[in-house]
Amino acid sequence: MLCMMRHALPQQLTSHQVAPALACISPIELKASRVRVWLGQRFAGTGCEFAQEPYSVRLEEHDGGHLSKGALRRAKDMLCKTGFVILRGGSLYSATELTDVQSSTGRELSRLKDHCEKFGLTESAPWFHHRRRRSLSSPAEFEFKEAISYSAGRLDMPHLIDKKPFNRLPWRSNPDIIQLCEDVLGRQCEQSVFGALWSFPGACETGWHRDGESPMLVVVTAACDYPVDIGWIHLRPHSHLQTSRADGEQTSRHKLRPVPAVLRRGESVIFMYSCIHAGMANLTNLERCLLYSVYGPVGVYDTINHDPGFPSLAIAEEPQKRTSIHDEL
Repeated sequence: MLCMMRHALPQQLTSHQVAPALACISPIELKASRVRVWLGQRFAGTGCEFAQEPYSVRLEEHDGGHLSKGALRRAKDMLCKTGFVILRGGSLYSATELTDVQSSTGRELSRLKDHCEKFGLTESAPWFHHRRRRSLSSPAEFEFKEAISYSAGRLDMPHLIDKKPFNRLPWRSNPDIIQLCEDVLGRQCEQSVFGALWSFPGACETGWHRDGESPMLVVVTAACDYPVDIGWIHLRPHSHLQTSRADGEQTSRHKLRPVPAVLRRGESVIFMYSCIHAGMANLTNLERCLLYSVYGPVGVYDTINHDPGFPSLAIAEEPQKRTSIHDEL
């Protein structure tokens, strides 16, 4: 299978390094096109070159600047055709910005953990609860405005947009992403969410799902490098066009297999709300954080995944007022 590569593996990449990577692929995925895509993502930057990697746009030598018109056009075309696009090679963010935001999300998680411990919420938290492997069909046990667990071992922190450094460029209202969103949707767009998606050791798969049917884009970025078995997002090509069972059956007949969005530091995957995707199991002992933003038409918000009716964790910090006999008199 390795003969599909344009060039042989470099000498520094031994068979002992390749074998564990291949072992992560399920038998049904061991077909030529699938292995080419997967290996292209797994060994990007090692010196190996592959004939092609579908569904991606390369940002050569791009480090925290503006996307070229050509890159924007290619990303738009891929999004409209496939439902997602992976931005490879370069980054929308500088190395300093990535380091800063990774540290900041880590501090936000630490504050959340301290808060939960202080108010007796730790046993229901996903970083504590994930090893019990709660059924995907079970009701969520950890749902707050600031922190939501949709499945075992996973945490969404969706309300970081007004905190530093997330409340400023390039994380807030990134002009390249706004331009791409407006090109794809044909309407004036804005950012409505900036958050962090955490996957804790032993986290289960999320199950295949759409985020919704709204005309919105999700931008997911890796601020640091992670192993291939950390639990990356997989996406189904063209599933954003499946508006009926017949559409789904047509796609099934074409045997379009899910594409793993394995990201290096600074790389991003952008997908439509209606694109079917899933987060894979975290088979490592690492806590994985992916940054994400939601962009869409001005005034369009997600009130399903981020229900404004969820209670706030801040409520637990409010001291309860004690009544005394003097208050009652």
